[in-house]
Amino acid sequence: MSKIDQFNDHTYVGADYFEYMRQVEKALSGDIALVLTPATPGSSAAKVATAVAGAAEKFIRTVEFAVKDAAGNVHTWFNGDITIGIAETTAGDGVSAIAGSATVVNLVEGVGNIDIEYTGTWAAADTCTLTTTQRDIAGVTIAAKTSKDTLVA
Repeated sequence: MSKIDQFNDHTYVGADYFEYMRQVEKALSGDIALVLTPATPGSSAAKVATAVAGAAEKFIRTVEFAVKDAAGNVHTWFNGDITIGIAETTAGDGVSAIAGSATVVNLVEGVGNIDIEYTGTWAAADTCTLTTTQRDIAGVTIAAKTSKDTLVA
């Protein structure tokens, strides 16, 4: 039995507090990871081309970031930044950029998101890869992650 569970049995503090402390305890023991959604979206090249040719002149892909435990629960106690970068490989003159030229995504209560904007000419098999850098959270090294969009026909 963890110390948190022992304290819960002998105090009158609300259950939310103890759930919060259990999540911190999990993180300190290494049960913490960064999850990017979608990790491999496979956007339609036709939809990208249509959006780029439209009034907005760009296609937007949103990526959600979440710091979770192995069971998929969000570590809501975490507030902080994750450094990000973007790169593309296209047959045409396709360009990708993070909206607002952001170089970090700010996570609040364990979650955050960014928009990636595609402009120029894109085709099937072109790729756009969002990458995070490795960082430490609560003394645990969180591995770098990617969200790679390989366009499909």
